[in-house]
Amino acid sequence: MDGTPTVSKLNNIKIGKTVSEMISNDDADELDAVRTYNDAIKLAYEVTDEGSVDLLTKILKMEEGHVDWVEIQRAQIEQMGTENYLANQSESQAS
Repeated sequence: MDGTPTVSKLNNIKIGKTVSEMISNDDADELDAVRTYNDAIKLAYEVTDEGSVDLLTKILKMEEGHVDWVEIQRAQIEQMGTENYLANQSESQAS
């Protein structure tokens, strides 16, 4: 417990300046997570670690839900425009 955390090896943080950039950054991160979980599931399956396969599959399904959410947000921005999208988000939060 006397160690020092190594933060220099963490992924770069991508800051979006617009809502579209923020959602695009999130989309890229979520797709990367899906690929990583798929790789981990494949490895766990190869070493016959069924417990890890089950756990990672559940997490993968959540990540895929995040990808779906991001795709919906992008479609709404394209259809409504950013201003209407943000107004719609504000109204949803107030309810």
